[in-house]
Amino acid sequence: MFSHNGKISVRQVEILLILQMFNTSILLLPRIAANHVGRNGYILPIAALAFGIIYLYAITSITNRFKGDTLVEFTPKILPGVIAYGVIGLFALKILITTGLEIRMFGEMVSQVMLPNTPLPVIILTMLLTTAYLVKSGIEATARMAEILIYFIFIPLVIVLTFIVVKADYKQLMPFFETDAVSIGKGAFFISLSFMPIEFMLILSGLMKKQEKSRQAMFIALIAIAVIECIVIVLTYVGIGVNEAQRQIWPILTLMQSVQFPGSWIENQEIFMMTSWVFSIYMYISSGVYFTSLIASRSFKFKRENIFILPIIPIIYFVAIFPQSLIDAYKYYITFQYSFGIWFLVPVPVILLLIAKVRKVGNVNE
Repeated sequence: MFSHNGKISVRQVEILLILQMFNTSILLLPRIAANHVGRNGYILPIAALAFGIIYLYAITSITNRFKGDTLVEFTPKILPGVIAYGVIGLFALKILITTGLEIRMFGEMVSQVMLPNTPLPVIILTMLLTTAYLVKSGIEATARMAEILIYFIFIPLVIVLTFIVVKADYKQLMPFFETDAVSIGKGAFFISLSFMPIEFMLILSGLMKKQEKSRQAMFIALIAIAVIECIVIVLTYVGIGVNEAQRQIWPILTLMQSVQFPGSWIENQEIFMMTSWVFSIYMYISSGVYFTSLIASRSFKFKRENIFILPIIPIIYFVAIFPQSLIDAYKYYITFQYSFGIWFLVPVPVILLLIAKVRKVGNVNE
């Protein structure tokens, strides 16, 4: 019924962005924040909003100049053909690498917590093929799925975190505000890279029914995810301690294992929590597969936007299995995010905007 419908609402964009940002990086945040500013790590997501707003304005300033166009359409209007498609190709490659590393760490988590006897390649391929089945029906099918899954993601999260709030040791947060401004600034920038999925708006803006509200949708999504990140970091610190958060790669999983429900009615409560992240990461991977296929299809002027979905699957799979271990995958993810995560959030959109203004292309009144 929704096959290949190319337009989605503002509300669907907000939900998609929230779920895309609520990915594997959330599980790493308490460790990253603690390493930067210790027990004051909960400050960083709020401070990171300043960077998020910069990303928001950089992206929407160029996308709103070309109503109804995605990066694939408006870049050739700004740059010469070869350079334009080089930029588009780099964006697609960046999405592929990020998606591959995300699904590798996802597979490692599932293997550790839920399916210890299942080979890692089977977990990764199952997720990739499942996402391929969803995204072949277009962006509206993906958006409708996000509207359903958001309840299955955040209701279990609220239930589990409620038990932590009641039994937590809030002395772990003291003393307050002992970190210097330089450390907070550096940490906030690094945490702001967890907002990196808003770069999808370079494509998604052109698929909105009301593109003029793209800035509003991004702002609401950023506020929502910053608040969620702040809560997650605080409850991780008060639940397992700051030192344990620094030691663990995924401190939130340790936090989930420490939760005891009344009457022990769930033996492995971390599985209850992992279900939420499975759904959320599923939406992120779906977006990565879909947008890469859309970029390729529109670049080659194909009418069908799902024609490259299956050819993309082996590429993402190769990226996912390339790291030799979880530690390598974690290092690659952090290095890639820190070194290349910023490029399509600020520099590329700003450069394209400046050239568009000089050449007077697009909506000059925007």
